[in-house]
Amino acid sequence: MAVVVEPILTEEKLRSLLAEKHEQSCLDYKRSLNLAGDSSGRRDAVELAKDVAAMQSEPAGGYIVIGADDQGISVPDLTPELAKHFDEATLRPKLRRYLAEPFIVRCARHDIDGHTIALIYVGPSEHGWCIFQAHGEYEDPPGRKHSVFRIGDVFVRHGTSSERWNDSDRQRLISQVVARHKETWRTEMRAELDAMAQRDLSARRLEELPSSAVTWKLDADGFDQLVTELIRRNDDIPLRQLLLSLPLDASQLRGDESADELGTLLDRLTSVGALAIQFGRSEWLDRVLAAFVSIYDLGFDGNGYERDSRSDISLWVEILARVYGLGALAVRLGDWSAVRKLADRRPRGEAFSRYGSWLRHGLVMSLRAEVLETGARLIDRGRTAVRTVATLHPDRQLDDEAILDSLCQFDALGGLVVIGQRGTADSCNFYPSFAGYYSRRTEPAIAQLITDSAMRRELFDGDDRSLADALVAVFEWAAKESFWSGAWDGVDDPSIIKFIAENRTPQDNQP
Repeated sequence: MAVVVEPILTEEKLRSLLAEKHEQSCLDYKRSLNLAGDSSGRRDAVELAKDVAAMQSEPAGGYIVIGADDQGISVPDLTPELAKHFDEATLRPKLRRYLAEPFIVRCARHDIDGHTIALIYVGPSEHGWCIFQAHGEYEDPPGRKHSVFRIGDVFVRHGTSSERWNDSDRQRLISQVVARHKETWRTEMRAELDAMAQRDLSARRLEELPSSAVTWKLDADGFDQLVTELIRRNDDIPLRQLLLSLPLDASQLRGDESADELGTLLDRLTSVGALAIQFGRSEWLDRVLAAFVSIYDLGFDGNGYERDSRSDISLWVEILARVYGLGALAVRLGDWSAVRKLADRRPRGEAFSRYGSWLRHGLVMSLRAEVLETGARLIDRGRTAVRTVATLHPDRQLDDEAILDSLCQFDALGGLVVIGQRGTADSCNFYPSFAGYYSRRTEPAIAQLITDSAMRRELFDGDDRSLADALVAVFEWAAKESFWSGAWDGVDDPSIIKFIAENRTPQDNQP
């Protein structure tokens, strides 16, 4: 499964990309690049332009890491003299020579293990692919001319290579363009409905609005406005009808060909849940979760066993990504009841005789099927959901670090919810996905859980000793996971350390 590509260039993100240990269609490692004005620099600039153009045809764009070998290990090849060329003000003009505007390229430099590494983010093309506007040529030292691409060429990623497109690429790229434009078409559809009804669907004369007009096929803004107004007026019949219909619609959209439509349906369902959290309407969150559980259940057969279909497992991941987005919103708003509800769902599948919640079940299944490669990826998917669904971040800008903090905190708190319910930190109940990120992101929520009695009553079933033992188990597991690829670096908060020291079960009494 490809890495989660997002317009983030932090050291934390770079470390997660290096931890992949192998190149992908959206991730390229290079030991070094020379972007100076000599012949070697001309060659490397042409090769970089080729890779940047090819990555623009990826659905979410891609990353180029300079200063690492093919296994993602940092190397000293990118010297300070070469590294100074990797800032956007220097890089963009070199690429503009070959690539037509607009294109999205961002760059940052970090020191990893004593070596400088440059990280380039390439955004997807709004047109679906990039057409070169100049010949990409250079001469080697003996004076031989090499042509990498020509005016009018289109390059795409074939595995880990950047190559000219072929007939098999065409339908894939056209489908990506269509998917990107669907939201615009939905907006136009709403405008037509408004004109036909001679009213604003979002606010006026809702008593005359047919319930069938409340559909997930509306554009995001129109849908959110309409749902907000219905919640405000306590007009529950259209919303009840919508939520009851979504599992059936989802069952009809299962499969790769309708993946973008199914994603839109899940986004609209998420919006209803986010608005319920935002407005303190717990009954609507309950109904949203019931719909999510029904859709999750589509991955089980009539006897409650997993179908082991990759598309079903991908559906579970997409659901849980949005659950993480909702959980992060609930954390930031201090809605601990919502955090508990989101964490402790247990669909009807036979697997839930073993697994403590859908958070753990979905993660295990996705790792086995290689739909995800690390637990941290689930948090990354949650961050993608937050970027996609506006109602998941009404309180924050998208680049606010508090969003990632709250995703990590939901992961940790949600695990403690299940551990408290089940009475054990068994691996079937919890996994520390937060171990892929710095400790400072998670610690504040743990410290608050220890001191905030109202929060504690909502989230953890057990006394001080049970909580201390649970924290020890969770932190030890996080340390083990972080040893290989994570950024989590242990607990420093004095209040957490003191609480554990005073309350944990003595080690000589532990089983």
